[in-house]
Amino acid sequence: MYPRSIMLGMLILGLFAFPAMAQKQKSLSQVETETYSYFQQKDWPLLIQEGKKALEEGIDYYYLRVRLGIANYETGNYHEASTHLEKAIKMNSGEEYLQEYLYYAYLWAGRSADAKVVASGFSPAMKQKTKTESSKIIEKIDLAYNYTGLIDKKVADDFTAPISPDLEGSQFIPNQHHYAFVGLQLGLGPRLSIFQGFSGLNASHLLYTQSEGEILLDRDYQSNLFQYYGAANILLAKGLSLMGGIHYININYSIPELSEAGQGPNVTVREISQTDNDMVFFGSLYKRWNYVSLGATYYHGTLANARQDQQDFKLLFYPKGNLDLYTISVVSHQRQQTDTSPTTNRFVFEQQIGTKFNNNLWLEAYASFGEMENFLLNDGIVVFNRLDKITQRIGGRAIILPNPRWSITLDYTFFTNESEFKTSGSDSEPINLQQYNLQSITGILSWRF
Repeated sequence: MYPRSIMLGMLILGLFAFPAMAQKQKSLSQVETETYSYFQQKDWPLLIQEGKKALEEGIDYYYLRVRLGIANYETGNYHEASTHLEKAIKMNSGEEYLQEYLYYAYLWAGRSADAKVVASGFSPAMKQKTKTESSKIIEKIDLAYNYTGLIDKKVADDFTAPISPDLEGSQFIPNQHHYAFVGLQLGLGPRLSIFQGFSGLNASHLLYTQSEGEILLDRDYQSNLFQYYGAANILLAKGLSLMGGIHYININYSIPELSEAGQGPNVTVREISQTDNDMVFFGSLYKRWNYVSLGATYYHGTLANARQDQQDFKLLFYPKGNLDLYTISVVSHQRQQTDTSPTTNRFVFEQQIGTKFNNNLWLEAYASFGEMENFLLNDGIVVFNRLDKITQRIGGRAIILPNPRWSITLDYTFFTNESEFKTSGSDSEPINLQQYNLQSITGILSWRF
């Protein structure tokens, strides 16, 4: 039990503390006077500080939200700005200049679909001011080229295959490939856009096969691919979008057929042309909040004669409330099934970080860890349907904006890969495992209309 003197002291202290605490609570008129003064002085940090305190104390009204929205906009926190502007507009929708602020807050936060919906409600004068008076069917064109090649040529030049002659199968090691891509984004209204991509790829591999006791080694085996990618993106509600599409792949290659001609051990090789068609369907759902966006993607289809099911879970974080600094984390689960091999389950983790270097340059770095075989990235636009496995992927890119309407992207990727002799059986241990590195260089030119 406390002594009476201590109890009395605590009581007296409490009597003095409660009035002091009550005095810290500012009235609405005090908040109005202070925030208006900070607004006139353009003292945005103090305005934001006092505005936050007022909201925490339960003081919330139209002009406070307006000032907080503009203050956050002026300091570059477009995520917070859009939240306050949305609430202000909900309280009083008659102020069109707030719609203009909200339009640009969405635009600089990377929420272009939300920005287009806001712009669709502008008056003719505001549309002319913001240059949104005419809707553009063609919104963007992308042109891309990629070269990927083997770094250590000795892996292919010194290739040997100490494999039991009783086994039948094949092994591929990539030499190089050249890839060209054309993309077209169409706007079909403020809420709907469609992106289409057409690409071609020519690849050279080392091919080793064993069949019926015969061996074939081709150090320059060629294949060609044609790909079509189509995706539709619809804004379901504010900050909530749904995407769905397909990735079609047409593969042309030749199958070497070994046969004996005449008498004796004379073996001839006959090339038989072959065409395969693969198709993957996907759907993505994205929800955007302040500082954080969440996404989930599901893929289903066939790649390299294997049934694919892949799920991606994505977290995007914008610590400054804008595109000056951002991170993207993706966890993927892939399930692959074939008629001749056991089902495989793989997990892949990808981490990316990007930052604004100056008004004309963004820099990004990324890394992926885990086995990537017949693996899809970025809502299915990138597919790794190689004949070997990627075990690690590390790279960086520079995004250069010489003009607000067009950009140049330069990308370099370092791959760690492995190849093995594949048979129709289910060997638990890899046969003739080969490990090597590749490098990839990509250039992309994008033009926005």
